[in-house]
Amino acid sequence: MLDQLDALTSRMQELVAHVRQLRDENHQLRTQLATSQTELAALNERIVTATRRLDALIERLPGDAARGATDADAG
Repeated sequence: MLDQLDALTSRMQELVAHVRQLRDENHQLRTQLATSQTELAALNERIVTATRRLDALIERLPGDAARGATDADAG
């Protein structure tokens, strides 16, 4: 009977250690996810800024060149 209790105690300790490890890993993954989401938002903002700048440059092109660029985008 004592052997069974010792075995159960050992298994419970292993389970507790595993749960703690999984909690730590989950916390790390959540932190990584938050960091990645922040980086993604910054990159998306850079894309929006670059797109606006390109659109402004296209608008400044002479008439025929601007039409050709617009036609190329449509085709």
